[in-house]
Amino acid sequence: MTRFNYLPKAIYAVIIAGIGSVMTGCVSKDKAVAAGPVRVDVDVVGSAGLTASGQTYSGTVESADAATLSFSVPGTITKIYVKEGQKVTKGQLLAQVKSDNLINSRNIAQAELEEARDAYARLKKLHDANALPDIKWVEIQAKLKEAENAAALANRAVGDASLHSPINGYVAEKMADEGQTAVPAEPILKVVSLNNLQVSISVPENEISAFGPNVTATVDFDVADGVTTEGKLVRKDIVADPLTRTYSVIFNIENPDGRILPGMVGSVTVKGLTEEGDDSTSKVVTLPSQALLLSSDNRQFVWTVKDGKAERKYVIADELSGKGVTVRKGLSAGDSVIVAGMQKVSTGTEVVAVDK
Repeated sequence: MTRFNYLPKAIYAVIIAGIGSVMTGCVSKDKAVAAGPVRVDVDVVGSAGLTASGQTYSGTVESADAATLSFSVPGTITKIYVKEGQKVTKGQLLAQVKSDNLINSRNIAQAELEEARDAYARLKKLHDANALPDIKWVEIQAKLKEAENAAALANRAVGDASLHSPINGYVAEKMADEGQTAVPAEPILKVVSLNNLQVSISVPENEISAFGPNVTATVDFDVADGVTTEGKLVRKDIVADPLTRTYSVIFNIENPDGRILPGMVGSVTVKGLTEEGDDSTSKVVTLPSQALLLSSDNRQFVWTVKDGKAERKYVIADELSGKGVTVRKGLSAGDSVIVAGMQKVSTGTEVVAVDK
């Protein structure tokens, strides 16, 4: 199977068109053209004519501090004290379920605990005077411990009948109503913080290796008057989503004036992309589509200018857009890529380069 089968259809079409142009104007087997220097147009990697500043993705804002709250005991919801969008503080009471039976159980457990403590105190005096059999002393210690555990569980059950906010934030979602029967672990409320926001992007598998530790991002939001903020890479998933075959990459972002909210969609321009494990100056750049060609062994390449002569450089390109073809690997800052006149050159052809 040839490498044609692995190329995106759009890039495949571009390369095929380029092959036709090359075959009509260049000498086979890369033999140098005998005529004088060929005039060609070039773009320099890293210059304004050749985009090397980064790749843009669509990102969704998430709260790094978010809590979905539920009751751990069953019961009828008697009161929900907050509404969606309401600001809450840590420890604030948010909702309750009917707790009469739980309170009664707690009172009974508390009474049994007091009785066990009283019995323990009286028998301890006999034990200290060596007037109590050891078996009786062991029994009263066990009963006291059992009563203490029962009282603790009853108190906890009463506490679990109330929901309190674990963080300072806002009520993002209300998923139940008063009078509804609450089932243990069923979501009731969601609280989020706006102080620690993140933006998540989905990255295709053929791009994820370019996300190194020094990657940063600029995020633009289409809110009133626009908001632009900076992002710092905090997490890169190593397992792809089984449905989309993409990897989640998350950036921490600042929230100027609190105008960015969870769920907002922003344009994320990622900077500092490099091939993982590659410490060279390899750049992710966008070239005019006609600059990308295919060799006789089905390898992608471009023509560059070095020391006044044409030189073939193999690259990896995988995306075609209105701006051109995105080259992921193979070019370095300062490379002069021929973007016009490449059909007249072959390896070693003397050229006169004109920087666009």
